[in-house]
Amino acid sequence: METYTVEIIEPKAKKLLDDLASLNLIKLQTNEKPNRKERKFGSMKGLVKNIADDFNAPLEDFKDYM
Repeated sequence: METYTVEIIEPKAKKLLDDLASLNLIKLQTNEKPNRKERKFGSMKGLVKNIADDFNAPLEDFKDYM
């Protein structure tokens, strides 16, 4: 049995595929997204070690625009 992945964009295409499935000409399966852990605020805390003291200082390259 061959397997094809189809992304349905138009409603007419979905109806056509549903009709073919009702005639047992094709079998439709939905792909479920894998379960992901919930992201927690502050989970990257402590990973950035060194930030320059002038991090927020204006850049020399943009001096003409300020």
